[in-house]
Amino acid sequence: MTDTRIEKISDFLSSKGEEIHSACDDEAAGIALAQELCPGKPYCSVRQWILVDLDISDDKKELVTEQGFQPVLLYAHTVVTDSARRFSPGDWVRSTLLVDRKSNCLFETQNSVYILLGTGSRKTAEPAVVTSIF
Repeated sequence: MTDTRIEKISDFLSSKGEEIHSACDDEAAGIALAQELCPGKPYCSVRQWILVDLDISDDKKELVTEQGFQPVLLYAHTVVTDSARRFSPGDWVRSTLLVDRKSNCLFETQNSVYILLGTGSRKTAEPAVVTSIF
């Protein structure tokens, strides 16, 4: 990994971004909403989250949307609860591509629904920067 990539990762993680307030402050209410709107999908509630708009070409954006996705990922510093026990409380998580945002607090992917608790942010980043975080 080059110094430039490390600097980009550091900048991504430390920069403020556009502040976004989620409609979900109460985890129990968020879980109930996730189960109602996305029945059968595992849920994962998170805090200190970032919506990542992928910095990709218009051609790639078109390919992504043609497949039913949006060029947005979720990165969260803190997992609170994961119904499928893929992650432990306190872990970080990075999602796959967004399928739908619901009720200003749910981030739905093909296989999961993430409950966005509290305040988060929105940033733009190159895919290589976001996928380099592990």
